[in-house]
Amino acid sequence: MSVKNLEFLFNPRRIAVIGANENQESLGYRIFRNLLGTGFKGSVYPVNPDMEAVQGVEAYKTINAIQREIDLAIVAIPPEDILIALDECGQKRVKGVIILCPDFNYRVENPQLLQTQIKDSSLKYGFRVLGPNSIGFLRPGIKLNASLFPKMPPKGNIAVISQSVTLSDALLDRAVSKNVGFSCFVSIGLRLDIGFSNMIDFLGVDPETRAIILYLESIRRGRKFMTSVRAFACSKPIVVIKSGRYEASAKVALTHSGTIAGEDRIYDAVFKRAGAIRVDEMIDLFYLAETMAKQRRPKGNRLAIITNSGAPAVIAVDTLLRMGGELAHLSQETLNNLRDHVPSKRKIQNPIDLLYNATPEDYEIAVKSCLRDKEVDGVLVIHTPSFGTKPKETAEAVARTAQTYIYKPLLTSWLEGDQVSAAREFLNDKGIPTFVTPEQAARSFIYMYRYDHNLKLLFEAPEALLKDFIPDYMKVLDIINRASGDKRLVLTMNEVKDILKAYGIPVIPTWNAKTEDEALQISEETGYPVVLKIDSPKIFHKVEKGGVILNVRDRDSVRDAFKRLKDVATSCGDPQAQVLIQPMIIKLGYELVIGAKKDKSFGSVIIFGTGGELLEAIGDYSIGLPPLNQTLARYMMSETKIYRYLNGQHSFENTLRYMEEIMVRFSQLIIDFPHIKEIDINPFFITDKEGFALDAGILLEEEIPKDLKSIKDTLCPPHLSICPYPVSYVKEITLEDGTPAVIRPVRPEDEQLLGKLFNGFSEQTVMMRFYHQFIT
Repeated sequence: MSVKNLEFLFNPRRIAVIGANENQESLGYRIFRNLLGTGFKGSVYPVNPDMEAVQGVEAYKTINAIQREIDLAIVAIPPEDILIALDECGQKRVKGVIILCPDFNYRVENPQLLQTQIKDSSLKYGFRVLGPNSIGFLRPGIKLNASLFPKMPPKGNIAVISQSVTLSDALLDRAVSKNVGFSCFVSIGLRLDIGFSNMIDFLGVDPETRAIILYLESIRRGRKFMTSVRAFACSKPIVVIKSGRYEASAKVALTHSGTIAGEDRIYDAVFKRAGAIRVDEMIDLFYLAETMAKQRRPKGNRLAIITNSGAPAVIAVDTLLRMGGELAHLSQETLNNLRDHVPSKRKIQNPIDLLYNATPEDYEIAVKSCLRDKEVDGVLVIHTPSFGTKPKETAEAVARTAQTYIYKPLLTSWLEGDQVSAAREFLNDKGIPTFVTPEQAARSFIYMYRYDHNLKLLFEAPEALLKDFIPDYMKVLDIINRASGDKRLVLTMNEVKDILKAYGIPVIPTWNAKTEDEALQISEETGYPVVLKIDSPKIFHKVEKGGVILNVRDRDSVRDAFKRLKDVATSCGDPQAQVLIQPMIIKLGYELVIGAKKDKSFGSVIIFGTGGELLEAIGDYSIGLPPLNQTLARYMMSETKIYRYLNGQHSFENTLRYMEEIMVRFSQLIIDFPHIKEIDINPFFITDKEGFALDAGILLEEEIPKDLKSIKDTLCPPHLSICPYPVSYVKEITLEDGTPAVIRPVRPEDEQLLGKLFNGFSEQTVMMRFYHQFIT
């Protein structure tokens, strides 16, 4: 349904409150009272069959008794009466319904059944449903309080969508006490109909909303959420706080990759790829939304700090570095200018200490110098009142300078309380964010940087096909079909090896040995030392079962290892299992992990990090969403310690570029085969000259699609949250001014029309507009 009828629900002309009454403890009384006396220009009708009037307003027996059309009905009655009320709303052709009913799941005997019946009513009559388990919504701009919260916050340009009822109350209470304004505040409830994606689509085009804040606990439809956020993240900052960072859902996974890819790390990857920014603390929500609405985003993470007190600056530096920021290295020109004008006897460096009695002129010179420095991405100004300082005049000097150079973010922190209140108010009025503590300012700077970084990922639209590489799709298809015919979910190492090689992912030379004599012959031909492994679909984690024997150096050791592995296979119920023989790697190199798993909300996700036996103990890994191109693969890998370490080793420069290609090929494998539930390449061994898989495993879905070819040809495979760029539908054209463009006309005769339509736009703009129109 997307945004259908949401305009009527959130901008209603006439509202009916079903269950309005005079009991001051009831939901009906509170919601009706909040609708009255706030200045709302529309009409409000109480509906109560047992009363002639409610709070001085004539009441109606049923909603159908109201002679006027009703845009919004608010249902504030016991759960057992909800379905009757919804039928009456449908007959009245109401456009939107709010079902309050806090603690819905605990007040209803069979909540799942009632939820299904509510959804059926919504589909039958076409009205939209907000809730249940909602406190409603507020639109301060039209003075509409359709919620259980008793106060009206001021009008603002920030919209909040909250999944939690109790947190909604807390957020609103704090906002009112701090005079924080909203364009819209929505308590979304159980999301039986209206969900996060619907609200983002609606608020994304709302002219009164400049930033969107989400408080969420879970997302059910990952692709829909991703599409909505990606469509509007460029034009309106979307700030997210998600509860439940620690959970145990990954424990049911079979592979190491599936185990480490916990739900919260996946949400991190989702928000980054969607162009949203996640914050850790509630206080950061409002600070960040306000800051991004007032300031430009930084193009890097280098911050200059100007202060008249050392201690607050040190606190800001600690926060900055802990969150991945950098202290800017000031240019020589800036240093010279500061030496000439700042009365400090010490060495000038960042943070710039202007001494306790710094004048407004000192601050003005320092701020101007830093804002103009190309080595600086943002400036934080800290002021601590002291003997002889002038907080208000200093604020005026900073604001005056900021207005002359608006291309970098400027943040301020005026410490203490009453002495600086006038200065803070002045800075806020001038559109300069001010923070109570310097660490809050430093956090906001880094969050802004992350947001800009995430937007760069948003513009990466990987193609559905790899250039200069054609995988052997049919070979992989045949392997999976054979496993399906054998009723096997776990593939053997031999099968996995063939699948990886079919997609250009190298595997260490591996041979099968059915008998002890074959094992001896292969070992002799390979050259000692060798590694022997068991290969059985019943043994997924070979090391834990004793199924891997390393550093086998002679014939007697081969015989002993072969017998031991066959005993392991027999004890696991697979006496026919084969033994694999590989050369023992004694080169200097590093073990990585490459893997993937299916998430219930967002489909397939990819894992990269430090591999080997200590994978889970070290915990150095990142998560990304397919499809990947080399840029996205590089971003993903750069989030790990192992990548940053190797990136500092000149000898591994070519290997890391090679790993980008491997990750893209791996991504293509995941795209092409949605029936891969989990896959684990651990370890993937790299040296300064090569890389190859030493071991790997694949777990298939229990229900494998019968027509795999049709899924491969699907424009947007169902197991992906992000659609690959539809390169097969794209055509190159030339605009009237000679600019090349990439587009796919509906008909050949449309080429001339498209040339006029997109005249003046860059090639990237044309492609992105087409892409977002396609996926939405």
